[in-house]
Amino acid sequence: MKKTLVPGVSAEARHRVVTENLVNFRKPDAPAVLSTPWLLYVMETAAYEAIEPHLDSGEASVGTGFQFDHLAPTPAGEVVIATAKVTAVEGKRVTLELEARDSQEVIARGTHVRAVIDKGRFASRLKKKG
Repeated sequence: MKKTLVPGVSAEARHRVVTENLVNFRKPDAPAVLSTPWLLYVMETAAYEAIEPHLDSGEASVGTGFQFDHLAPTPAGEVVIATAKVTAVEGKRVTLELEARDSQEVIARGTHVRAVIDKGRFASRLKKKG
């Protein structure tokens, strides 16, 4: 991990909401709004993008925890913009503050924790499970 991974580092992810991202795509009787798992995906992407440029060769980051609130509905066609800002770096543990907006309002806020891992050790550990 490079010394440039410090509090204040940030990134953004954008995603246009399509039919497949809506709750009613899999649950026909549900509302036609952005599903929470898809919103979480966009927010995690912003967090990943914030950390990735600050990793050394052979490293990656993986999510280890989320706390967030899905505050408002978003229909298909809207663009969700998620921002992630590093608030703490403690060893290999990175904490980020998250926010997501559509064109009208803030739709989610929360925090996310990621761990910086050695890809080789991680693959070896995973192989033992297979």
